[in-house]
Amino acid sequence: MKIYDQMKQVLAGREGEIINATELRRKLQLEYDTKPGSIILSDFCYNRYNFGVGFNKHLFEYLTRSTYKYLGENAKYTGLIYHKPKGTEHENVVGEWKNGERVMYKDPKTGSFFISPSQISHLYEEYIRVLHFELNILSCQPTELRHLIGRIGELYCAIVTEGQLAREVNQHGFDVISNGRKISVKTTAQQTAGFITFNRNTFETFDDIFIVQFRDNDFHILYHGAKEPIEQVARIYKTAYEVDLEKVKRLASDTKP
Repeated sequence: MKIYDQMKQVLAGREGEIINATELRRKLQLEYDTKPGSIILSDFCYNRYNFGVGFNKHLFEYLTRSTYKYLGENAKYTGLIYHKPKGTEHENVVGEWKNGERVMYKDPKTGSFFISPSQISHLYEEYIRVLHFELNILSCQPTELRHLIGRIGELYCAIVTEGQLAREVNQHGFDVISNGRKISVKTTAQQTAGFITFNRNTFETFDDIFIVQFRDNDFHILYHGAKEPIEQVARIYKTAYEVDLEKVKRLASDTKP
């Protein structure tokens, strides 16, 4: 019996459970005398593409090197497909699943960073669920969740502008490309006394600015427009532009039709 069929038989009825890879290898060794080293769970994942391995048998969603979610065959899976080229540190997004239908973006050997609008919306929903848990169950303060809120702001901008996420090499966050214009996204949980900062050295690399404020358990657009008005009201501090939130709000009010 092939390893694929062994796993299906051992995991029958456990759809939706998180599986420990070491324990599964031990079970297959005990029941079928299968060598643990020959059991590579990532070869059977919906969300992992391994070059040189047929991408036509799927049982798991990859979580970490040691944990996998068992979905079973022909699952109505929705999510991105990742590939890590040999000799690189970062992964590429090479395709996606939507309700069990698979679409590969381009040659998986080269990869890309295109993400479809439906997947951006899916990611936004997942991040919002995590934010809700952090705020309402773990009682974290919004200002303690800057990275999470920042990522949600980027996704929110992509949805509002019908744009696409764009990332440069070694860039920690994302910009958004919409209608050929590059948008710098800033998200803050600070209130009236806060300010937004921009790196003066990279200010020329984008066209527009999208500023989002998280307050009252929701995201509010404070400014969306050209960068020049923001530059005009900013103060200079070393290598940064600093803009008070109150100035941003007044600027947005002044530019409304």
